[in-house]
Amino acid sequence: MNYDTIIVEMLSRIQKLEEEVAILRKKSGAGRERASEQPKITTTGIKLYIAELKRRARERGETSLTLRANDIHKSLKLRSRMPMVCNAMRQSMSPGDRVVKTTASGYSSTLEIEYMLAGPEPADGAEQD
Repeated sequence: MNYDTIIVEMLSRIQKLEEEVAILRKKSGAGRERASEQPKITTTGIKLYIAELKRRARERGETSLTLRANDIHKSLKLRSRMPMVCNAMRQSMSPGDRVVKTTASGYSSTLEIEYMLAGPEPADGAEQD
């Protein structure tokens, strides 16, 4: 057996594998950068979204609007942000609004709140805290 030839061949294979790994790392890193370029949504952003839904419902002449946490979560294409959605929904409540459905944790996708739309719309378009 020619050990020198075998060693040279193995080193060549290792070098080729290292190059392929480097290429794959660059590709996967680029994917992560693209994902991080998406704007991050905040509780305030969700509250503004809820305020817009309420404004549109008022324009249609509706007197109340029932929103479900899961629907908001899906509409905003969020991932693992249910507590943030539930908090924003609660913070968007005004006197007269009511929680239709909740769970023990209070942070479930099934949280439903009925917002009463009677009365003037807030001047800035955002709900009062």
